[in-house]
Amino acid sequence: MEYIDIDMACRGRFGDQRLMAMVWQRISSLNEDLDQSEQEFLANYAFQDLKYYLLYRFGLLNLDDETASYELCRRILRNEHAIDGLVNEWFNWWIIKWRQRVRLVFNEGDQKSGELGEGDLDDIVKKIPKKLLDKLRKEVMAELIRQNEVCSLNVISDFILKAVLNDLVNEYGRDNALRVLITNMTKVRLKIIRKIMEISNTNTPLVILKVRINPSNQGIP
Repeated sequence: MEYIDIDMACRGRFGDQRLMAMVWQRISSLNEDLDQSEQEFLANYAFQDLKYYLLYRFGLLNLDDETASYELCRRILRNEHAIDGLVNEWFNWWIIKWRQRVRLVFNEGDQKSGELGEGDLDDIVKKIPKKLLDKLRKEVMAELIRQNEVCSLNVISDFILKAVLNDLVNEYGRDNALRVLITNMTKVRLKIIRKIMEISNTNTPLVILKVRINPSNQGIP
């Protein structure tokens, strides 16, 4: 058996390479009319969702990104067969959620009419301490996964956090919303759970992706 230096391989992002290969294998085997650029787009889109899913399954989601990636890589190297089984489990559900939660649009007007999470809350978000924001995002992702929402985790978690922040602004006013977010985590978590349950109880697309068709019909860039 070929010897692999686990430490060196994992610091060289071997784990990410193996996960991308697993995703690519499944995307390319879909019985759909996808050209090369569309397959690449879908594989890259799915890869991050898969990584979050596995980090959650192994209890690594709350670690810093570098440590989490390293520890996940070690698990891949130790038992890739078991990881491949988890990827199968995830992908079967992910593709269902992709078709349910993601809507493709072909012009600016369509995108604006269906987009969720509108409103300019970015200036308030920027004032949230980075550690707290990262912690909240990971808590949202974990709860989404528990509710079988395994697609578009980054986008949906940001939408939920902005929706919760918007509720806080409406309830407490702009000046006090940030204070409540920082000092009353119980209230914030309850609002997060309620938003996620609302999502789980609907089949509405939550993510709008604008598609640009170029003259050679390459599809999604």
